[in-house]
Amino acid sequence: MTEVIAYLDDNKEWTKEDIVAEDLTCINYAFANIIDLEVVRDLKKIHWINELKAEHPHLKTCISIGGWSADGFSDGVATKENRQILIENLMMYMKNYQFDGIDLDWEYPGMDLAGIKTSEHDAENFLFFVQELRAKLDALGAKDHHTYWLTAAIGAEKKLLDTMSPNEHYEYIDFLDFVNIMTYDMRGSFTKIAGHHTNLASYNRPEGELSAMQAVENLRAKGVPAEKIVIGAAFYSRHWTGFPPETVHPVGCQAASYGNQTENYHTLKEKLATHPEYVFWDEEAKAPYYFDGQEFISYDDPQSMKEKALYVKENQLRGLMFWEYSLELIDLLPPAAELLRN
Repeated sequence: MTEVIAYLDDNKEWTKEDIVAEDLTCINYAFANIIDLEVVRDLKKIHWINELKAEHPHLKTCISIGGWSADGFSDGVATKENRQILIENLMMYMKNYQFDGIDLDWEYPGMDLAGIKTSEHDAENFLFFVQELRAKLDALGAKDHHTYWLTAAIGAEKKLLDTMSPNEHYEYIDFLDFVNIMTYDMRGSFTKIAGHHTNLASYNRPEGELSAMQAVENLRAKGVPAEKIVIGAAFYSRHWTGFPPETVHPVGCQAASYGNQTENYHTLKEKLATHPEYVFWDEEAKAPYYFDGQEFISYDDPQSMKEKALYVKENQLRGLMFWEYSLELIDLLPPAAELLRN
């Protein structure tokens, strides 16, 4: 089954009527957090999502735990006793809000990129954690006659993939239904080299190797089956500004700024429509961009979404996910969703 998975932020502006359930197979509801082994977050709009599930029985929901700079994982999985408490709390939270599963978004075991607590034993303990949580979910499912998913959001770059596993063999994926590769922010706030942040294919320019395809190839090389791989799309852009006056092809060029400015596609598309002369398609990267001489913008658009959907279908991947639904409610998803349904 080809999944179309929306990450949906409980804090953002949206209503039940904004969610086109026919285009989706699953909603990953973001985020709950771990504090002192407790799972915390009072979800304000989940009743709308549960109403949608009642109206659309095909639709699943998972609670997404963590997110960028979310702490609590390292201590939560550090000992068997901690893991037992955390797992019980996760399952109670999941059942309380009527979720069909749990999506783990630990960014990243053993790495303090986001300023979170880490340990050299994080990856090993994460493996124990998913193994134990899988067993508990399966036991609950047998009792409830229900299938509960366990998934994880993982980085695209190889070093981010490797840090999830204690021996780089990726055994933790054996206990997951699938992984959601965050094939966005692949370039951005950490570099002044202008580039595509959510490109499908690699491109022959400085810092151009990383792509959704490369991330998939890295997983497949470790024996991860295609049916356990979901690639990502972005409903927001990243911007670089300040280029030499002679710049014609900005991809791979040095800018004055880092790519840390973002904008949701819902507002960005107005600029794209107003200045179509500055909108370009990079055939090598399978990605669009905007460049007016001083500002370079990387984003996903309907064409790049369709390219990703075709890649998913041609390679029999599990599906396509995106961050985040409320950032674009009209144009981006329908063409890709239609391809994945057929």
